[in-house]
Amino acid sequence: RQGGFLPQDFLPFRRAPRAKMRLPWVAAAALQAAWPASTAHLDGRFTAPPRGFARGARASARPAVVMMAEVECDVVIVGGGPAGCTCALYTARADHKTVVLDKNPAVGALAITSHIANYPGVDRTMSGQALLDMMSEQAIAYGTDYRRAQVFMVDVEGEYKMVYTPDATFKARVLVLATGAMGRPPSFKGEDTFLGKGVSYCATCDGAFYRDSEVAVV
Repeated sequence: RQGGFLPQDFLPFRRAPRAKMRLPWVAAAALQAAWPASTAHLDGRFTAPPRGFARGARASARPAVVMMAEVECDVVIVGGGPAGCTCALYTARADHKTVVLDKNPAVGALAITSHIANYPGVDRTMSGQALLDMMSEQAIAYGTDYRRAQVFMVDVEGEYKMVYTPDATFKARVLVLATGAMGRPPSFKGEDTFLGKGVSYCATCDGAFYRDSEVAVV
């Protein structure tokens, strides 16, 4: 969950033939808000409500078709954690137009770490969030376009990779998935509650914190 998405975050979809796709994406939510009985299709069509449909002032409303912005770039990176920021640093510095799509920078494995004790060159009092902020700022300084966005669909067929978010569609020659290490659901009761408070996912990283204590390995 490190600033990116999980496979189960994708919505099921049916791909329309590219030749018939007149709109990059039709926001179904916007259509439903303006005309609850309408149905949006990936090829740009919408199905009108049945005859006699009426619901107050909405009965005469026209469907609100939202044209999503399309952003072209060389590289789109899904995930804004250490892997995503490192990739962005190198690609942006090499003058490749780079976009990072980060779902939530505050929930990744590094972001929830209270302090960094074993990373070379980092003060042991630094928090994971502070280190992550430095990484993203460094990537941005080299020209990375960093965006807070939830990816809900990707299309990797063809020369260009298409990445869909609620606000825009991203068209890139290269797609990098850097979705982090927090995607596994809890395997026992209380695991998520005590994460970082006795529950750890890395014996090498955190074993020293529990020296002389009773430890269970699951």
